[in-house]
Amino acid sequence: MTERNLAAGAVVFGGVAILGVPLGVLWWLVAPRAEVTATSGGVAYYPLSEAGFAGEGHYALMMLAAGLLTGYLGYLTQYGLARRHRVDLRLPVLVGLAAGTLAGSFTAWLTGAGLDAGAAHAALTLARPGDVVQAGLALRSHSALLLWPFATVLQYGLFDAVSVWREDLPHLDDPAPADGLDAGVPKTGAAER
Repeated sequence: MTERNLAAGAVVFGGVAILGVPLGVLWWLVAPRAEVTATSGGVAYYPLSEAGFAGEGHYALMMLAAGLLTGYLGYLTQYGLARRHRVDLRLPVLVGLAAGTLAGSFTAWLTGAGLDAGAAHAALTLARPGDVVQAGLALRSHSALLLWPFATVLQYGLFDAVSVWREDLPHLDDPAPADGLDAGVPKTGAAER
């Protein structure tokens, strides 16, 4: 039973963590970039502007949406497996989701920022002092990395709490009768005649 739980948690972890790559690419495609002014030292001067925070806002909203979706799909998957195989996988799936979404958040950040780093550095290197260039994607608010795991665990926990409250835990249900008839309906047959 422990091996099955570890395997379920590992599969969930890997499946969710790999989602960070397409989310990072999506962030790189849709997020606006701030304009910065090059200085004589080659460093950029970052003015306070909406565009400076918009890239991080896009990342935060994407992570929240991904969290709601992965929490919901993770619970549905666990519920279906529990109904089919009569096993309780709630905890391993939850731990796999929490760890996988945390790894996926880092992966999305590093993917999006990494795709932008080369072009932003090249533009800054070629710029003369006073030139305005686009900065690369950056995540200065590292607390945004926790949004995906937070939303996932919250969504999963809410669905699990409703199942516990309704006493609708499929791994505790009685197995369906082999002949497909309801348990409460008496069987009629030749032996009763």
